[in-house]
Amino acid sequence: MADFDYPDWQVTSLQDYIYSLDLSTLPRILEIQSGVYFQGSVYELSGNECCLSTGDLIKIMYVELQKVVCENMDNECKFDLPLNYSGNFKLIPDGFPFTSVEEIVKSLETEKQNSERITFQTFNDIIINHVFIGKEEPITIMSTEFREGQMFADCIVDGDCEQIQAALPFSLKGEFYECDNYKLYTVKDIVKSKTLTKRRVRLAETSGICIPKHLKGALMLSPVYEIQAVMHYRKEVVKIPSTLEVDVRDITEEQKDITFITPLSLTDILNQPHEKFPMLVKILDAPEQQPPFKGECFHSLRKGRVLKIYKKQLLKKVIATSMHNKVSQHFLISINYKGTFRRRPREFATVFDLCNAFSQDDPLNVVVTKDCTWNEGGLSSLYVGDRLTVMFRTTMQVDFDGVLQNIDVLTCSKMSEDEDDDEDEPVMLPLYVEGRFVEDVHDTKRYKILEICDKFKLPFQVKATSKDPSLPTDFLTTFPAIKLEEIIELPHLVFSFLEGPSECFSIPVEWMTMTVCFLEDCPEEDCSLKNAASVEELMDFAYYNVRKCSTPSMNAPPRPPKRSTISRLSPDPAPIRPTCRSPIPDYKQHQPPLPAKGIPVSQKPKILMENEAMPPSLRIPFSMQPVPAASNEYTKVQKGQPNAAPEVPEEEPSDDSDHDYEQIEEGFALTALQKMKRWAL
Repeated sequence: MADFDYPDWQVTSLQDYIYSLDLSTLPRILEIQSGVYFQGSVYELSGNECCLSTGDLIKIMYVELQKVVCENMDNECKFDLPLNYSGNFKLIPDGFPFTSVEEIVKSLETEKQNSERITFQTFNDIIINHVFIGKEEPITIMSTEFREGQMFADCIVDGDCEQIQAALPFSLKGEFYECDNYKLYTVKDIVKSKTLTKRRVRLAETSGICIPKHLKGALMLSPVYEIQAVMHYRKEVVKIPSTLEVDVRDITEEQKDITFITPLSLTDILNQPHEKFPMLVKILDAPEQQPPFKGECFHSLRKGRVLKIYKKQLLKKVIATSMHNKVSQHFLISINYKGTFRRRPREFATVFDLCNAFSQDDPLNVVVTKDCTWNEGGLSSLYVGDRLTVMFRTTMQVDFDGVLQNIDVLTCSKMSEDEDDDEDEPVMLPLYVEGRFVEDVHDTKRYKILEICDKFKLPFQVKATSKDPSLPTDFLTTFPAIKLEEIIELPHLVFSFLEGPSECFSIPVEWMTMTVCFLEDCPEEDCSLKNAASVEELMDFAYYNVRKCSTPSMNAPPRPPKRSTISRLSPDPAPIRPTCRSPIPDYKQHQPPLPAKGIPVSQKPKILMENEAMPPSLRIPFSMQPVPAASNEYTKVQKGQPNAAPEVPEEEPSDDSDHDYEQIEEGFALTALQKMKRWAL
């Protein structure tokens, strides 16, 4: 590559500028003058979208040769040549005449000593300064110099007998032609010379080697360079091919003190070494999304504001939610929070929740506040007031209608109701059973939040008993209960506004998108004093997003085993099912079916057992026993018989399908019995 530099004022194509560039002078600053623009002057350059508009500035940092394009001038075929191509090339003389020495020099660009030496000949004899140059004698330009007020070309003339030196003025007129040059050039030789890259060449014949068809004839070799440059407001280095059709002007001397603004994300700031902090940055693009915290600080992050970033930290914080109020509020509590908490009893809706909350290090004692009854063999029911101590989780076999099935159970110890009996009763609770359990807590100790996280398993319910003295207002003490849900680790940047350095804040880098640029480094200071608030209130959307991303996926509660059912006896097409608060979706809570004829007395409904225990004179005929009316049907009473019993619809045959039946209302049955007793008397 030639070392000729265009003057700062000269406009040239990007490719010509790169050909003439001296790499030792990098970096260079260029101004885009004009060019071929497509779709708003947006180029897709090496995977980077780049907009080059008139007036834009670019700073060239590095230039690298990418490839060599060879064009066959006879058939206009283009193809790439490897840099290590073994063939040699010869120059093809230019057939057009030159009218002066100055035209030869300028057209062949031989101003520098290390430029290619071009040999030409004159069409007529020349006598100058007592030197005779004959027609068609080879004249080689060795150098150019300025003396006696004009430019001269120092040449060597190969005469018939000897070589002579001659100084030809640029103003010398005549008819000159280029001579054949028998020197051989490699691909690397050609691409390093600006002169040769503009000349036609041909592949030199080598004995025993046939020249490929596409390399026959006049050729032109053109190098293609990759330019690595920086631009205003671009973080990454822009890679531009030298063949891009734009005109440029070198303004390095005019703008040598210019600073190119490099946009940086918060992640880029976080990746800076600790030695770079503290630093001053200016906001280029404010966060577009809604701030994740409630507070004036994050709403003040506007374009143009200057921030002082003190340090970067990896902070542990606890997600907390207020409880027992109409609208829940969510917080991030730092592990360094200086307030204290007292335990509050937790509530559990299912045995599955009990199992998840159980920890070997922290015994779990609960009180049953809702009856839990079921009919599986080998498993006990629970009633309000029972006290349990959770022991361990295991698997057991249970008989379901004669079929043994393995289910997961939670083994607990139930405190005996008899004060004289010191032995506790072990009970097995299926994980799918729902109920209501309240933790039995007798702990009055006050804990720091770090102690709670180390000793207990989250989620955990507490009451804030004393506030953090470093906070002007501690909202946590105003809530009757707070649920500590989980611990998260977030990289933060601790900062303050330049105009208010006394109050510091922390930005969670992963939660906010903001672009800044460096202004200058700040003098070192004691960054340990710069700590942000230990409690921050979360926006609802931020709370749900972090819970969705950070909460590990847990297995769903197990479904109860499938059971066989007895065919229905009632014609009711739409049985009424009791409400169910099961955490298992679509879980059907089965009711005991009505017994068929001939089943044991111990399994008959209550109304039938009471009827058979009466004297025969007081028994209600089976046909008169009350049953619920079918949907959209009315009880018919015969005219003139106000006390007649309701008619019973004919019994439909059993179809062996699975049915659920309504329970016979006990109050309705007792009313019917009382009426029959009066009739009998």
